[in-house]
Amino acid sequence: MLPPSPCPVCQDTGWQQAVGENGIAEVRRCDCKHDRARWDRWRQTGVPERYQHCELDNFETQPPGRAPSAALFQALGKARSFVENYTLRGRRAGLIFMGSCGTGKTHLAVGILRLLIQDYAVEGRFVDHRELLKSIQATFDPLNPLSEAALLEPLLQTELLVMDDLGVGRSTEWAQETLHYLLNHRYAHNLTTLITTNLEEEPARKPGMELIADRSLTQMIGERLRSRLYEMCEPVEMRGEDFRRGMMAGSR
Repeated sequence: MLPPSPCPVCQDTGWQQAVGENGIAEVRRCDCKHDRARWDRWRQTGVPERYQHCELDNFETQPPGRAPSAALFQALGKARSFVENYTLRGRRAGLIFMGSCGTGKTHLAVGILRLLIQDYAVEGRFVDHRELLKSIQATFDPLNPLSEAALLEPLLQTELLVMDDLGVGRSTEWAQETLHYLLNHRYAHNLTTLITTNLEEEPARKPGMELIADRSLTQMIGERLRSRLYEMCEPVEMRGEDFRRGMMAGSR
């Protein structure tokens, strides 16, 4: 989202002169205020520079040099439907985008956030799961003026929260409890959460059921939180090639 251009009508004052119904000159709010309000809401989200370009309209469903992906096409359809039906939802269930690295999970989540800000004046926030935990730990330092409560408050209250890379990092009881507090509060207050994760729902196994790696969503966040998560969010599977790897290979 680009910042609004200088307004030729009000010269960025936010006010314009006009003539009222009685023919008397008056001052009223300039129409450019809506563009500036959208821009302010977008800046407050905290979306990193890397994802500033992400829109649903520029989401690719065909990895470089590969056939189109039906799974990515369906995921894009889910994202569009989510935006279109946003105001019709009673309990505003979110989405959890699940899949391997480079399939565009964060792109879709940010694209949804962008459209809801533009079309529905939604207030939203973006947070990386691992960075959030690091930031909370930093508040334990007595020299840090920021408290844990002050750090979490915007994430607890915002209408739409995008939590990126859920489950990345070391799983601890403290991390699980912190995440459960945040997500349970949002669930109880009917607030929408979009989540991305590289973790599988169940542990990865070979065809003979030999365990390959126990990096499942349940193992990393716990059964109680996984259950709450599925009450809050509809899973969206995103299977496909790593776009970033394909783009790097194509550039060689």
